[in-house]
Amino acid sequence: MGCFEIGALWLMVTIISIHADTSADGIQAECLGNSVQFILPGSLSAGGRLEIYAVNDTQTVLLTPHLAAQCGYTQKSDPLGNTIVSASLQSCYAENQGDQEFRVAMQFKLYEFPTLSEKVHEVFKFCSHTMTSREILCETNFMEVSVRNALPEIKTASVKQLPAVIPNLQLWKILLYTPEEKSFDKETLQAMGYNVQSSPTRLVMRSPHNMVETFVQNVDSVDMMVFKSVALFRDRWMMALVESTAACPISGASVVGQMIYWQVPLHITPLMSLEVEILEVHMGINGRRLTPDEMESRNYAVTFKESHVVVEIPIGASDGYYKSHVLENQCHVSYTIEPMLELLWKEGQDKTTYKVLFPITTPLTPWSPQVKDYTQLEQRVFDVLLGYLLPDVELVNITFGSELLTVSEIIIKGINLQEHSFPNNTKAFALQVPFSEPYVQIKTVRPDLRTYVLDLVFGFVILPERTAFSHSVVLEASLADIVLPRVGGSCNEDSFNIYVKYGSTPSSQIKIHLGHLKLNDKILQQYEHHSNETHLEIIVPFLAPVVAFESVQLAGIIGRMDVEIYDSLNNWSFREFSLSCPFFIILSECFSNGTITVVLPKLESVPHLLPGELSLRDPSCKPSYSQDYYAYFHFGVTTCGTTRKLVQFVEDTMIYENEVTWKRDKPLTETILPEQKYRFMVSCVYIANATQSMIFHAVSHFKEPHTDVGKGELTVSLRLSKDMVYRLFYHDGDYPVLKFLKQPLYFEVGMDHSKDSRAAVVLENCWATLSKDKESNPRWDLIVDGCASPKDPEHTIFHPVTADDRVDIPNHFKRFEVKTFALKEDDESSESEGDILARRVFVHCDVIICHVEDTADGRCYKKCLEAQNPDGSSSNRVRRSSGFSEEALQHVSIGPILLI
Repeated sequence: MGCFEIGALWLMVTIISIHADTSADGIQAECLGNSVQFILPGSLSAGGRLEIYAVNDTQTVLLTPHLAAQCGYTQKSDPLGNTIVSASLQSCYAENQGDQEFRVAMQFKLYEFPTLSEKVHEVFKFCSHTMTSREILCETNFMEVSVRNALPEIKTASVKQLPAVIPNLQLWKILLYTPEEKSFDKETLQAMGYNVQSSPTRLVMRSPHNMVETFVQNVDSVDMMVFKSVALFRDRWMMALVESTAACPISGASVVGQMIYWQVPLHITPLMSLEVEILEVHMGINGRRLTPDEMESRNYAVTFKESHVVVEIPIGASDGYYKSHVLENQCHVSYTIEPMLELLWKEGQDKTTYKVLFPITTPLTPWSPQVKDYTQLEQRVFDVLLGYLLPDVELVNITFGSELLTVSEIIIKGINLQEHSFPNNTKAFALQVPFSEPYVQIKTVRPDLRTYVLDLVFGFVILPERTAFSHSVVLEASLADIVLPRVGGSCNEDSFNIYVKYGSTPSSQIKIHLGHLKLNDKILQQYEHHSNETHLEIIVPFLAPVVAFESVQLAGIIGRMDVEIYDSLNNWSFREFSLSCPFFIILSECFSNGTITVVLPKLESVPHLLPGELSLRDPSCKPSYSQDYYAYFHFGVTTCGTTRKLVQFVEDTMIYENEVTWKRDKPLTETILPEQKYRFMVSCVYIANATQSMIFHAVSHFKEPHTDVGKGELTVSLRLSKDMVYRLFYHDGDYPVLKFLKQPLYFEVGMDHSKDSRAAVVLENCWATLSKDKESNPRWDLIVDGCASPKDPEHTIFHPVTADDRVDIPNHFKRFEVKTFALKEDDESSESEGDILARRVFVHCDVIICHVEDTADGRCYKKCLEAQNPDGSSSNRVRRSSGFSEEALQHVSIGPILLI
């Protein structure tokens, strides 16, 4: 080791009087030894673009980051938004008078939003500084060395032997050591990004950090970035050299507990020989020296170890600042401070001033927000404080359950959200949310206790980089404030009027069973209803599938509506309610042509009844049509065991009677039950001697008319029946017609105003579309060439037409039923069999009028391909070849029909 002498003067740090000038615009300027510092208040630059220029008598130059490092300028900002610009007194554009008096001028140009108008602030500062033989400045973005340029009269000599100034020598070449020697001229170095300045008294060399020609050298376990150069001066007869080297630490900081330790080698070998004397040591912050009292008050310390000078700084000291960061969606913080170490040493007769500004940032530390719950049960308000966050964290949104609201939207909705600042430079956010807000979930732990739950996700960004992170909070509060739901109802002429009051249970948590169906939005749309957050009123027609029929009488039906209310979250049944009502409707009709129709619903009291097993007195007289929940009979007064009798004391009046009974075709396989009976009496009263006029025309057999296929003025129409018995139809003013899930559609195509029994209506094709245009797509085929669509034949069912008081000639009509399953998209394979997409459909048919007796015309009558029934048996359908011209077809359409 070489010999070090640490002079006693280092403990006697001189108290320097600091003078910081402030311009009229509020810009501060301060001389700091061999540099000057300008501070532009954040209030001047907030919200606008800022450009910084260096100014001297001859030019104004925009300082880009590259040019600033080359010319000796440093720009940074602090957490308060202030812009700080430091400049070397020997920077490119500083005005130098004898290397003792310096004038540095800066220009700040602001572009104010939104007008982008310019506002220029120009400020300058005079500084006096007596330079030592060598001055080395280690800034955050450049290294600078300034040496006295006193040249010897001999060819080579060291700087400390220079006795006189010989101004005739000119800078010729510069040697850089990388550490290999390379030769450059001044212009080449300038173009490479270095700066070379020479005057009769001094030589200044400056290098931005991390240049190719710099190199790293480890000195006593501290890495130093070294910029080593030798300048060659010459004239016609002689040559001299001046050595200029800068070495700046790039490591040496460590964190132990809550203390930062920064060590700098005492013996910086690239800069000093073995025997030097340390004269002074100063510590500072942000380029400004601190007095001993200031250091003591802030718990700073400078100590000497065997080979290092060590600066000690407590984390959180007021001269530094904390910064927020995001790592894996979690908030972290770091602490940053920029200490300065200034050494003055003596080597022979020469003195060196060595000043290092060294920003230190601690490793990231998790900083999870704290949650304080001040919920007020009595006021039924969630009250939460989320903190404590740094000033650079901004709250941008909060997610309430599944709904994200920005801060402005939260304020507009009237939710109380406040930001609080604290003296320790942190802040917190206070949020108050009433239990009544829809974002609050309600859980019932037991019937008399309710738990309110609020899921919150706070969304933050960190300024100015606007990186995002979030923090989740779940708040819970329990209250014994249950008001149980209620249900009731009344009977109308043809419907049930049911009401449900939710009480204190949220409507979203209450589920309702109507009969055997769980009520959902799709089913609810089938009925007239009114609902809000407190109650539901629904009108259910007595023929709705959810109604149970208790008994059937000649005067009408006794129907019952069962309602069950339960808590879906806890699976608690709150209420069961039943309402029975009589509905006076005609279930049987007697027609003047001697036919009788009967529609009978399935009774709840006979659960095993299959409507298709009902029969009249004649057991062979089964329903003309039946489904799971009703049967339809059509018979004559002289058939199916119908009896007649004269009414006593009423002349010429007869009563025809029959009855519908049930006898199971197969024995019960379930547990033996008492015998159940189903019996319904049918009566029709006729006046025996009533006279009616009939008009008919006799036509000669020799001139029997013949109906040409597709010719004539006969017209057809397509109608939608309200039920399966084709008694009531929708009229033009009824459209659009609303139909619901699993509800079949009953269509009838009929010939208008024709009495010709030899003409017959034949369906060629029928299909459905989503628009009125019959050529539009998508298209669902219902009937193809007179038969059910081969793609889904079970979805279209043909019904026979029989004569009655409305239908004189059955051949003039065609009836078919369409299962609404058929009207789904081809690509909806993901839907369950029972799902039907809500749509608006139009139905179209191509119709042909044929001659009944013209069976030879294969275009009208041809056997369909054999089709397989669901039970496995086969059936024949009539199928015709598609051989009709467009002129022979009549097109009929109907709609729109709304399917929900």
